[in-house]
Amino acid sequence: MISTISELLESHLYTIANQLNLQIVYENIAATPNDEIYLKSNILPAITTSFDLDGESRIYKGVYQVSVVAPINTGKSRSQQIVESIIKHFQLNLELKKGNLSLYINSVPSAYPAITDKTTYTIPISMNYRADTI
Repeated sequence: MISTISELLESHLYTIANQLNLQIVYENIAATPNDEIYLKSNILPAITTSFDLDGESRIYKGVYQVSVVAPINTGKSRSQQIVESIIKHFQLNLELKKGNLSLYINSVPSAYPAITDKTTYTIPISMNYRADTI
């Protein structure tokens, strides 16, 4: 199910990235920055549980983190505008479905303090998800 969860979250991110004309760097793919802002996608699964007596249904929980990565010394305004667009796009209680899996964003997406290093200025956004098999 983690592949379906990834597909649902990343395809929803792709929609807003496409609208904003931004590249997405997915997990286990090397970033090749070209002096433009890009998004980085990370899915952090947590414990899987079951909610029925037969143990057939599953609840998959975790955190979805999207980072807005900008070249250093380019200011913060554009990055902050992108963060706001992503937070609006991944609204609380957003439902994404595929087959017998229903995924919900069950926390308000939140931006965290920027991380600065020698080459990038990164603003992480995190949100909790829950996916249920039905």
